[in-house]
Amino acid sequence: MESINKKQPKKKKRIINKIITIFLLILILILFGTMIYLNVIPIKNILIIFLITILITFLLILCNFSKKRGFRLIGYFFSLIIITISLLIEIYLCNTLGFLYKATNGHYIIRNYNIIVLKDSNYKDLNDLNNKVIGIYHVDKKLQTKINKKIDIHYDNYETKDDLLASLLKEEIDSIILEDSELSLLEENNLDNYEKIKSIYKIEIKEDISKITDDIDINNDSFNVFISGIDTYGNINAVSRSDVNILASVNPKTEKILLTFIPRDYYVDIGEKLNDKLTHAGMYGIDKSIKAIENLLAVHINYFVKVNFSSVIKVVDVLDGITVYNDETFTTNENITFKEGLVTLNGEEALPFVRDRKHVTGGDLGRGKNQMKVLEALIKKALNKNLLKNYNKLLDSLDGSFVTNINESSIFNFVKRELLKRRNWQIETNILEGSDGREYTYSVSSQTLYVMIPNEDSVNNAKAKIKEVLN
Repeated sequence: MESINKKQPKKKKRIINKIITIFLLILILILFGTMIYLNVIPIKNILIIFLITILITFLLILCNFSKKRGFRLIGYFFSLIIITISLLIEIYLCNTLGFLYKATNGHYIIRNYNIIVLKDSNYKDLNDLNNKVIGIYHVDKKLQTKINKKIDIHYDNYETKDDLLASLLKEEIDSIILEDSELSLLEENNLDNYEKIKSIYKIEIKEDISKITDDIDINNDSFNVFISGIDTYGNINAVSRSDVNILASVNPKTEKILLTFIPRDYYVDIGEKLNDKLTHAGMYGIDKSIKAIENLLAVHINYFVKVNFSSVIKVVDVLDGITVYNDETFTTNENITFKEGLVTLNGEEALPFVRDRKHVTGGDLGRGKNQMKVLEALIKKALNKNLLKNYNKLLDSLDGSFVTNINESSIFNFVKRELLKRRNWQIETNILEGSDGREYTYSVSSQTLYVMIPNEDSVNNAKAKIKEVLN
């Protein structure tokens, strides 16, 4: 009996040793497998680290199975340390993979359609429109199919959105279909009509966009990235007006980045010789915004990055604030005063700083300058080595508010290059100028809207600067 009791503790120790050993080996294999898959660290370096880790693990296993209690305790202690470190690294890597999987899914757009009726009508939901008439203007076939599955409906096609809305207001039809961005535009430019209607049903349609990725070597080849900043909530892939429009021209060989700011009200050709505000081009998809900037600056845009500007300001707090030079003293609508000179901004202060255009010289141009300053400060601080300590917080702050069509492998290769040989990036900014005007636009053809007429010298100067950086 006594010998049986002595064997039981030994048996338990052997089981514990086996569990620790198996768990340690499996975790190390998963970790290095993930590192190889991500391809951020060169294979040669991974193999060296792997061999060293395996050697240490082998020594720990010997300690774990030692007959001497002291060696076993040392083995257990360091095994737990390696397991903890491996788990933390794996969590970092998995968070990165999950974030990039969502962020690089920028090959489609979401259109949110509204079934609109008169506000004082008796229609409360979609079923009330059974066997009625819906007015449409260039509506997606997928949308009609979705509606037809729910109710029997008749469609009347209209040549323009203005005719569509006018017919509803005259009660010639029962309802019409408008996108979220079109409703927002109506609210901004014709509040009286906007207040006469209501949405009783919303339908989301997913559309693929044309492939604009070149899959170039972004570590060696120059490229252009369109940065589109929106100021709305919801799905980042949803079409919306683009409030911030920046072209980033990057030359990895000369380590130069040129940020060219294009005012949101710039009067541009959005394609097929249709003129509109640049901000409105985003209502028809980010590919239309890209085409408008390509037409304006005679460039080819390789990639895009779409960000929710409100959410991205969270990054300021993650980076423990940023410092920018403020050209003039001004007070925002939130009653926040920014003094002239160097100012340090937290997230709560950065948002009104980049939003304000009524109290800064130049209006939208002045706002653009402040947005460029904040963006430049964010890029410089994000490239700082201390970024790793806030890595997970940074990913959380960007989650759901950032999407791009740059593929994962290109991003990982770029990161690998930065880890191996840190580049001393020089960032230059340029802002396009223009004059005030009023013109008819493609999106609102019934009335003239405020637009900014491009300054030809400013545009030509921007073209020359972009060409100089890229070459």
